[in-house]
Amino acid sequence: MAGSFLHIQIDKNLKLSLSRQVYEKIRDDILMGSLQPETRLPATRRLAKELEISRNVVMGAYDQLHAEGYIESSSGSYTRVADDTHYRQYRKTPKEIKILDVEGSSCDIEFKTGVPDLALFPRTLWGKYLKNAVKFARKEELTYDQPNGHEGFRKVLADYLYKSRGIRVLPSQIVITSGATQALFLTAKILYTDGCDAVLEDPGGYGVIEILKTAGFGLNPVKTNGTGFDISRMHFTRNTRLVYVTPSHQFPMGYTMPAATRIGLLKRLQDRDIYIVEDDYDSEFRYDGSPIHPLKALDPDRVIYIGSFSKVLSPALRIGYAVVPEKLIGRFSKLKQFSDAQSPLIDQIALKNFIQDGAFENHVYKMKKSYQKKRNILISTLKETFGSGVKIYGENAGIHIVAGFENRCFDLNGKLELCHNRVRIQSVEKHVINKGDHTHQLIFGYGNLTREEIVDGINKLNRFISVPGCS
Repeated sequence: MAGSFLHIQIDKNLKLSLSRQVYEKIRDDILMGSLQPETRLPATRRLAKELEISRNVVMGAYDQLHAEGYIESSSGSYTRVADDTHYRQYRKTPKEIKILDVEGSSCDIEFKTGVPDLALFPRTLWGKYLKNAVKFARKEELTYDQPNGHEGFRKVLADYLYKSRGIRVLPSQIVITSGATQALFLTAKILYTDGCDAVLEDPGGYGVIEILKTAGFGLNPVKTNGTGFDISRMHFTRNTRLVYVTPSHQFPMGYTMPAATRIGLLKRLQDRDIYIVEDDYDSEFRYDGSPIHPLKALDPDRVIYIGSFSKVLSPALRIGYAVVPEKLIGRFSKLKQFSDAQSPLIDQIALKNFIQDGAFENHVYKMKKSYQKKRNILISTLKETFGSGVKIYGENAGIHIVAGFENRCFDLNGKLELCHNRVRIQSVEKHVINKGDHTHQLIFGYGNLTREEIVDGINKLNRFISVPGCS
C-alpha cells in the first residue's frame, strides 16, 4: 500500500543518476502536495524491489531527502513526509529545456566591433605565463587581496601608461576591474546622485548608453561634428555629473578629438563638480604615429581614465582598469570590494609578467601589422565595389571602420543590425540616441575576420547595399 502511490519511473538511459531520479520524483510530489505531511513512505528494501534497482540507490535518495528536511523518521519507526513541506507555487522543471535560436546565429560572417583576432591569441605563450603565475605565486597571492588589484601588476601598469600614454599616475590610483564594462559601471555608481544626468557623444557606444541608463543617469547627448565631439552643442544642467568621451578614437565614427577641443572641454568644466570619463578602448592600434595623448595626461584630477586588455588580447580575460582621481579612489575601491571583492589575481600576475618581459609589446606589434593589412583590404574592396558611392570614416586606428553609402537608408526593417546573405552587420543608428542622421552608415568590424572573409562578406552584401532607397 505505502509504495504504490509513488509511481516512480526510472530511465536508465538518462545522464541523471538513478538515486537523483528517485529523489527528485519524491521531492516534487511532496512540494506539489501529492504526498501530504505524515504520509508514510515505503521501506527502502520494498521500493528498491518494486523499481528493480539497488537498495543503496533508494537509501541514497532517502538520505538526501532526510538531509533537506522533506522526510523524517525515528529509530524503529517508519519514514514519513515532514510537516510544512507543501509549496503550491512549485512547478517541476521540465525534463528538456528548449534552447531558443539566437537571432543571427545562422550568419557565417560577422562584421562585429570590439573583437580582436582570436586566432592570433598567443595560447601557448599565455598558457606558459599562467602556469608560472600559479607555480611561483607567493602564499599571500593565493588569498584575498586588496580590491584595487595586485600591487605588482598595478606598478607595471602605471609604468606602461606613462611610457605609452604619458599618464603620470601612482599605482594606488589604479583599480583593476573585470573589463572596461565594470570600470564604467563602478564609475557611474560612485558619481550618481538622484536625478543626475550624463553628457555623452552621439553616436556613442550602445553598451555605454545602456550602462548609464541602468545606473540611473538621464542622457544628455551631444551630436558629433566633422571632427567628433562638438563642445559648442554641449550644455550642462544643475544635475550633470559626468561627461563620457572617447577622444583618441571616437566610437563608432573614429574621429580624433583635436587639442583645442580637449582643452576647451577641460576649461568648460572648471569650477564644476563634473568628471570626465575617458574611455581609451583601442588606442594601441593606431596606424599613423603613436597613441594619442589622453585627456588624463592633461588633467589627472578631473578625468577618470578607463582601459582594458580585451581588444588587445582577448575579451575572455576580463581584465580592465580605471585610473581614478585621488579624491574618488577611496569610494571607488570600496564599491569594487562590495561588487566582487577582487579581480582574479593569477591572471593579473600572469599579465604583469607578460608586460614586464616585453611579450605584450611584441604581441601588439604583431596585431597592428595584421590589422593594418586587413584594414587596407577592407577599404580597397569597399572602394572597388562601390566606387565614389562610399565614404570611409575612422580608418586611422582601431579594428573597425564606418562606411557611408550615397542614396541609401538602412532602416533594416526597424532593426539596428541585420543578417543578409549569411553576413551580419550593424547600422551606426544602433549607437545613436537622437536617431535619424546616420541611417546611411554601416559599421565594419574586421578584427576577428580573415582577409578572405572580409572580401567575401562585402561581395555578399553588395546587392543589398547597392539598391537605392531604404532597406
